[in-house]
Amino acid sequence: MPHRLLATRIIALATLGSGLLNLYSVVGPPLPERARVLRGIFPLEFMHVARFITLLAGFALVVVSFNVYKRKRRAFTAAVALACLSAGFHLTKGLDYVAALFSISLLIALLVWRKEFTVKSSFPAFRDSAVKLLIVLGLTLAYGVIGFWLLDKREFGIDFSLRQSIWSVASLLQFAPETDLRPHTAHARWFLDSFYLITAVAILYGAGVFFRPIVYRYRIQPHDQKRARDLTIRFGRTSLDFFKYWPDKSYYFSASARAFIAYKVGASVAVVLGDPVGPPDDIHQVTVAFLAFCEENDWIPVFYQTTSEYLMVYGAAGLHKLKIGEDAIVELDKFSLVGKDAKRVRNKIHHLEKSGIHTVSYDIPVPDHVLSQAKAVSDNWLHIPGRRERTFALGMFEWNYVKHTPLVAVVDAADQMVAFANVIPSYVPGEATVDLMRHRTDAPNGTMDYLFVKLFLHSREQGFKRFSLGMAPMSGFRENEEAAPEERAVHYFFQRMSFIFSYAGLLHYKAKFADVWEPRYMIYRHVLDLPRVALALAKVSELTR
Repeated sequence: MPHRLLATRIIALATLGSGLLNLYSVVGPPLPERARVLRGIFPLEFMHVARFITLLAGFALVVVSFNVYKRKRRAFTAAVALACLSAGFHLTKGLDYVAALFSISLLIALLVWRKEFTVKSSFPAFRDSAVKLLIVLGLTLAYGVIGFWLLDKREFGIDFSLRQSIWSVASLLQFAPETDLRPHTAHARWFLDSFYLITAVAILYGAGVFFRPIVYRYRIQPHDQKRARDLTIRFGRTSLDFFKYWPDKSYYFSASARAFIAYKVGASVAVVLGDPVGPPDDIHQVTVAFLAFCEENDWIPVFYQTTSEYLMVYGAAGLHKLKIGEDAIVELDKFSLVGKDAKRVRNKIHHLEKSGIHTVSYDIPVPDHVLSQAKAVSDNWLHIPGRRERTFALGMFEWNYVKHTPLVAVVDAADQMVAFANVIPSYVPGEATVDLMRHRTDAPNGTMDYLFVKLFLHSREQGFKRFSLGMAPMSGFRENEEAAPEERAVHYFFQRMSFIFSYAGLLHYKAKFADVWEPRYMIYRHVLDLPRVALALAKVSELTR
């Protein structure tokens, strides 16, 4: 571990220790001789205030320590202020020289290593945060006041009036309660403990609001999107690259402006779609720079659906791989409906065509009356359980989008559309692919097989050499394929649970046509990040209107 990183870890531990020391100095046994000296200098009320401020500073230092560990700039500023505050009040509340010296030592260490605190925090949304904090504090005070007011006299030996209840809560918040406020029963002791617990939670919540990660504020400039599109046309390598210059993405460009990363943030995770785009010589630089950018914003970086080409680049940057599936590829030169293996599909096609089923291809712009039928098919498809619009790594039915992509429709004898697929560009040379593939719930059995066969034949006629069916998730490992233990553990879990997709069913369907399987990976920082990453993937693919 570099000595600078080790130093910040030690400072974070010292900050935590300083906070715990503050808490102990308030609730621990007093020092009577020193207290008598102070009572000759300061009034009793000031000493109570000093205890209360020391308590708050202790709670705050505990919270700040976790953000000091993350090297946040705002945590550094807060820790410096709290160390100064603690040093002063350790002396004024009880001449606690040891605790004051510890706080001063922490302050010196923070100032010496101040340049290491570079991570940003989100600027607090003061209005929203203040409202939430006031509600939490109000509920805490109400709990204490109403609790005392409703307690039976036997609990504390006091028949609390509303005024006495308010005064008792104020006294408790100074951790210097009235001498006659002593619990006489187990219920009274429980009430005091519960009030202290609720107060601690409220304080921790209030301190935590100050150190949230940078809030992802989606914005895109038209020239950035155009630059991303131009770079994709020059350097794109996969069928997924089409979605990298969609409006829902943000962009991180390399210093040379010749490479970029398309990403979206959810749950404080920066989810990158596929590999970086650009000349191979720039990939390592833009990857390392993007990781530093994520660290500054306190985001967890993850690359979703990458190829195997840049695995060494990710490994050199300290990242890990997790195989999440395989892209199913049909080699069009080998595709045929002749022979025993194709008999079932061949018979199905003949049966459908005898009933009047056929395909119609539409070039752009697709006519509006055709789009209306396609929209009806799509809406019907969305009624199938588990089907819904998604974004990020695929498109959704949006009128202007579908209108400007070639459409292949399956039509029945009455010229009513029963299924369709829209063709999108792939940046793999000689490869064709589609995005939306939808059918009516009452479509004849085998309709989608029929649609794919016609797409394969049509693509081959146009000179394409291969057809991408997209990724089959959690498809397992090939013979002699290297996989880390955590990769195999995750696969074992998902392949035995219907978590989000029916993995086995999707794999089986694509295997009917696919000849080639190309691995796809998720590149991540640490195995403990995976639960947060799963939440982020759900968030970034959610449809927002």
